[in-house]
Amino acid sequence: MRILDLDELESLSKKIVSYAKSEWAEVSIDSGHSANLRYAANTVTTSGSHSNTSVTITAVNGKRAGSVSTNDLSEDGLRRAVGRAEEIAALAPENEELMPPLAKKPDYPRSSAYDARSADVEWTAQQRAKIAAAAIKEASAHNFQAAGFIQSGVHHSAFRNSKGVFVGDKHTRTTFSTTMRTEDGKSSGWNKRASHSIGLLDSQSAILHASEKCNAWQDPHDMDPGVYKAILEPSAVADLVQQFGDALDAREAEEGRSAFSRPNGATAVGEKIVSEKVHIYSDPGHPLVPSGIYGESGLAVPSTEWVRDGKLQNLHRGRYWASKSGKDPLPGPTNLIMDGGGMLPEDYLTTIKEGLLITSFWYIRDVDNQTLLKTGLTRDGLYWVEDGKIQYGVANFRWNESPLTLLQNVIDFSKPVVTAPRDGWDGMPMCMPMLYVSGFNFASASDAI
Repeated sequence: MRILDLDELESLSKKIVSYAKSEWAEVSIDSGHSANLRYAANTVTTSGSHSNTSVTITAVNGKRAGSVSTNDLSEDGLRRAVGRAEEIAALAPENEELMPPLAKKPDYPRSSAYDARSADVEWTAQQRAKIAAAAIKEASAHNFQAAGFIQSGVHHSAFRNSKGVFVGDKHTRTTFSTTMRTEDGKSSGWNKRASHSIGLLDSQSAILHASEKCNAWQDPHDMDPGVYKAILEPSAVADLVQQFGDALDAREAEEGRSAFSRPNGATAVGEKIVSEKVHIYSDPGHPLVPSGIYGESGLAVPSTEWVRDGKLQNLHRGRYWASKSGKDPLPGPTNLIMDGGGMLPEDYLTTIKEGLLITSFWYIRDVDNQTLLKTGLTRDGLYWVEDGKIQYGVANFRWNESPLTLLQNVIDFSKPVVTAPRDGWDGMPMCMPMLYVSGFNFASASDAI
C-alpha cells in the first residue's frame, strides 16, 4: 500500500468529516511504512516490512461519542465507518469529561522530524543490511555471538475536526539495538541507538561498545547489595527520565495521587525537587531529536520547560482538567532532552574516580507512586569503575530507586547524546547525558546475564 502524502491526507480527512451527520466529528489518519531486520547467532534470521493507512473516526452527539477505526479507504468503507461511529455514539453512556472540538487552529511549530533520505525504502533496506553485517563481522572477530534488531519507519499523520481545524505531520525514525555474547553465554554486552535519520545513526559505535562490554564482563565479581556511587549510561538515564516525564500529570498531582502532590490540592510546581544542575525540557524542533507537533484533540505541542535549576516548572494538563481548574491545557512531551556537560560519555567516563557503571535496565515496575519509587534489574553489563577505567565486571542486581532520588543525587554528567530507553517506550525521541550520582540503591543480587 502506498503512503499518502500530506495533501492527500488533508483531502481524505475533509471528505470523511463531510460524511458525518452527528453534531461534530473528528478524524485521525496515520499512513506509514515500517521495515525491520533481525539477526541472531551471527546470521540474519528475519526481515520484513508492512505498509498501512489507518483512519479513526469519532462522532459526537452531546456528551456521547463513538469511535471506529478502519483501513478500508473506499467511499463505501469510509461511509460505513462513519455510520458505525454514529451508531456507537447513540448507544454510549454520557461522558462528562468529553470536551467540545477546538474551534480555532492552533499555532503549530514547524515539523522537522522527517528525513527525506530515510523515507527511501530501498536505501534504508540497504543500510539495515550493512549495519547487521558490521555487527556480525565484529562478533565473529572475537568469537562472540551477535543478536540485534533494526527497525525503520516513515509515517505521515493528520488530524481534522468538523470545525475546520486541520494539522498534518510526518516523521521518520530508526532504532537499533545489539547484543554480543561469548560462545558459552556467560558474558554479554549491549548497546542501543536511535535517530530520525538513519544516516545519523551511529551504529558502529553501538557495535563496538557492545563488543567491548562483552569482553569486559567476563568472570564478573560478586558484590554485596547496598547503596553505591553509580554511573548510568544514556540509555539507562533515558529509561528513568521517561518514567519521570510520564508522572508529570497535573490531574494526578492536584488530586493527591502523585509524587508532585502537595496538601490541599497544591502541587510541587515552583519547588526545588532535584539537584540544581538538572535541566529537562521538550522541544519538537530540537535538531537532534525532533518530534511530533500536535497532541490531544489537535492541540499544538509547544516547547516546554519541565525542570530548570532543579525546580519543577510545569505539569502537563489535559483539556478537561484544564477547563475544570481554570488553567490552559498543556500536552505531554513528545520528546525529552536533559542538558549535561561538554564531554562525550566515553571521554567523561575517564574522569570518574569510582562507581558502578550501569549499561541498561530491564523490567522496570512501579512500587510507590507517591515517591515515584521503581524496581528493576541491571542487564548486559555492570562494571566497577576506578580511576576512569573499567576494572572488572560485577554480577547483576535488582534495584529499588526513584527517578526523583536519582536526579537529587546528581554529581555530574557528560554531554547529552541521542539515545533510546531499553525498557520504556521506543517511540519517544530522547537526548540524555551519562549521569554520575552519589548513590543508587542496589537491593539484591540477580543471577541473570
